[in-house]
Amino acid sequence: MNSPPVLPPHIAVANHKGGIGKSFLTQSLAVAAAEIGHRVLVVDMDAQGNITRRLQAQVPADPAERAAASLYAVLSNPARGEAARILTPCGYGGIYTDRIMIAPADLDLELLALTAGQPAAERRLLRALTGVVADFDLVLIDCPPSLLNHQIDLAWTASDYVFMPCEAEFDAVQSARRIKERILRDSHKLNEELRIGGIIVNRYRNISVHKKRVEEMERISGPGGVCPVKIPEIAVLKDMSEYARPIAESGSQGRNMASLLRDVYEWTRTRITDLEKAA
Repeated sequence: MNSPPVLPPHIAVANHKGGIGKSFLTQSLAVAAAEIGHRVLVVDMDAQGNITRRLQAQVPADPAERAAASLYAVLSNPARGEAARILTPCGYGGIYTDRIMIAPADLDLELLALTAGQPAAERRLLRALTGVVADFDLVLIDCPPSLLNHQIDLAWTASDYVFMPCEAEFDAVQSARRIKERILRDSHKLNEELRIGGIIVNRYRNISVHKKRVEEMERISGPGGVCPVKIPEIAVLKDMSEYARPIAESGSQGRNMASLLRDVYEWTRTRITDLEKAA
């Protein structure tokens, strides 16, 4: 009997609070993974389409054609593996185009909520990805800034782990706490295998209040669940998101930050390995 294929880890990047760096972290992890030779599938489950733009996914300019080439068109009633027909490469060129593929978003993703009551509706993304992910080393699912909506249900049902970007601020930490509470409450309905991978500290400054908030994150995530590599609050990091390009292209400071983000990615892989061993 043949062994089942070894699938790549499916990571949902999520936090309840908007503007906290979910798409930034998804972009950072995808780019860092590509730079060390990994192939990445990025699934944009946010109707705003931020990660679709930030990775320069090549999507049609016409709104109707763009919708037809998006996840919305697939997830309305997907066949197994149907996501393959909409995948498009990262537009950065070079290794990034070779190693990063995107399932792009469209505004109409929010309309999927109208069909959430259909049987097994929350499994539609999982079904659409079946057989597609075998060619990749990592699947990243960029989630909307919500806690209770159908897009989140789709993303979490298709994921193995949730990693949370979190600023060292009170409201952001409380949002991370609510993510944990919902996973503990509802995983039996969505995905009993879903686990909290950890928290990645974003826009960190070495001040007392930020240190205190990191201690609170550690209580939420549990032992070893906060990435020791903290992403600093530094202007050059905005270049990657604002101008939709790899941070390594932003001079010497950008190259230093690219190295730091690769360390963050390496931590996520080590963290996943440790969780799997402990299971």
